Amino acid sequence: MNTTLFFVVQVALNALVFVLIALWYVAPRLARLPRARALAPLLFLSAFRSEGTVFLISGVVGSRLPEQFATPAAYGDLLAAVLAVAALLLLRARWRGALVFVWLFNIEGTFDLLNAIFQGVRANVPVQPLGPGWFILTLYVPALLVAHLVIFWVLLRREHPLGVNATSPDKLETLVTIESR
Repeated sequence: MNTTLFFVVQVALNALVFVLIALWYVAPRLARLPRARALAPLLFLSAFRSEGTVFLISGVVGSRLPEQFATPAAYGDLLAAVLAVAALLLLRARWRGALVFVWLFNIEGTFDLLNAIFQGVRANVPVQPLGPGWFILTLYVPALLVAHLVIFWVLLRREHPLGVNATSPDKLETLVTIESR
């Protein structure tokens, strides 16, 4: 197997595993929570995206990492980390406009990852000297992509006015009991 094939297999397999974790464990638990509480653990995952700046540090990755990939990936990740932390703080403070920041973060973060993938393919990044950056691309990026999809789901789902998610089957009985009183 060549390097690019190993890279693609690792990314695909890791993405599949993260999708299964999200479907079987994460989404069912988040469905029971009010929107703001469900978003927090997903935002924490992206708060560490400042690690993407390693693509600009020679010695951590090879000094020949293509500029067309390294610069937008590093700064896009840094911006996503700042937006994720800001959204977390605003959600925690129960600021009315907090969901706007979550949307802003999720759109920017998703676009950044898709752009990095596109630029990475154009620059043939898997054959570059990535060093520890290999694990960011093959393990962390698939986790982030799945987390972004789950965040979109949480943002778009219907939430009951009482804060109980009406789409959660095991909470439906509680909801009916509360409303019948």
